[in-house]
Amino acid sequence: MGQCFDRAKAQVGTDEAMLLATQLLGMSFTEVYTERARLLSLVDVEKLNNAVQRRLCGEPIAYITGYEMFRTLDLRVSPDVLIPRSETESLVDVVLELTTDRGRVLDLGTGSGAIAIALSKSKELEVVAVDNDERALQVCAENCREHEAKVEMVRSNWFENVKGRFDTIASNPPYVAADDPHLDEGDLRFEPSSALVGGLSGLEHLEEIISSAMNFLNPRGWLVVEHGYDQQTSVKEAFAGHGYTNIQQRRDYTGTPRVMWGQSSG
Repeated sequence: MGQCFDRAKAQVGTDEAMLLATQLLGMSFTEVYTERARLLSLVDVEKLNNAVQRRLCGEPIAYITGYEMFRTLDLRVSPDVLIPRSETESLVDVVLELTTDRGRVLDLGTGSGAIAIALSKSKELEVVAVDNDERALQVCAENCREHEAKVEMVRSNWFENVKGRFDTIASNPPYVAADDPHLDEGDLRFEPSSALVGGLSGLEHLEEIISSAMNFLNPRGWLVVEHGYDQQTSVKEAFAGHGYTNIQQRRDYTGTPRVMWGQSSG
């Protein structure tokens, strides 16, 4: 075990080697350090070496291990869904603050189900999760089963197949501009473009959601969206232009404007 782990450390660094070893070999942090003499099977050696090579090619650790942590949830992920990010935890916080117990919440573009499941496990809510990709809904369903989350899933292109009204609608839609150079960098190279790109300006889906959500909100209901670091002004104008009131915003843990919400005027 020791030599195999040392090679991994030399190639990808201690922290990433530790993550790969614990996730893929089913060992604890303590075991990796204290059981260096343990003999690994050829299958496990090959598994760790293959994972290191994938990481050296830039593939996100979450896709290699198949899991990513979001709040207190260890969620399954695949290349069919966006990797949950800590910035989105701010959106969950806002929704929980705005929505009373037994409120009805819609998560638009659920992907792995991170937002929907976090809401369902944090408060007594009726949560509906929507995605237009059947493969994403399959990942969401797996996560719901693993975490025993009560979430209704609907395949829909945004509001197309959504029924009824909601106290709160939440969405982390694709909001990266099509020509953004960051799409060719880091983890974004491996993530599904359909979950990242929001048209030429990056605002296409945000504007569609903001313009349509009023028709699915209860009176005085809330729309909460995540947006890009430079989209605060445009998103606020869209909220105001479609009649939302009490428009507010919150920064993420890095201090970047990230979440905006407004109230239905109905």
